[in-house]
Amino acid sequence: MRFPQTEPEIAALALRVVQGLRQATEDFPAPPVPPDELEARLGTFNTADAATVVTHTTFREQHVVKDEALEDLVDGVKADIKYAEIAVRDRPEKLSQLGWAGRRRGSALEVPGEVRDIGIRVEGDTWVVFDWKPPVDGGAVAAYKIQRRKRDGGSWKDVGTSVETAHLLSGQPRGIEFEYRLLAVNRAGAGQPSATVTVVL
Repeated sequence: MRFPQTEPEIAALALRVVQGLRQATEDFPAPPVPPDELEARLGTFNTADAATVVTHTTFREQHVVKDEALEDLVDGVKADIKYAEIAVRDRPEKLSQLGWAGRRRGSALEVPGEVRDIGIRVEGDTWVVFDWKPPVDGGAVAAYKIQRRKRDGGSWKDVGTSVETAHLLSGQPRGIEFEYRLLAVNRAGAGQPSATVTVVL
């Protein structure tokens, strides 16, 4: 019989062992981890697991709320700016009253620099939260592209995008060693790939 690999199966086995040790004291009089202690360890795990689930759910829900609010805000600001550009099209200097300027000409957009200090903030069964620092050179970053490949080789695949310097990546396969990296992108293209981090969920 193989030792279980998933957390629910391990917890279920632990409970069964606790119950078995208590019911069969004659057969198992001196286990190295007494049933009371094993049960306490199981309780500690269950508490930590529940807290992780709450944190993960709250993180995802808050991101959905925030993303919807940001999209609504962007739509409103863009609508007002478009209106203002039409309203003062003969006097574009007046747009400065809104913290805006007329369309610029001539300057070419550079690709962003390399993303720095990619790290793992927290991880779970099938999800991981990455964070990183923006490039210090190159053009302005429009978004960050997250890529993944198997540790033993293969081609890089896009698995997520973010407009912030942290991102929750869910639905990741378990038991496979993956490398992850980030690229900063804008309309001019993608910058140099970041250093990689290795994850096994």
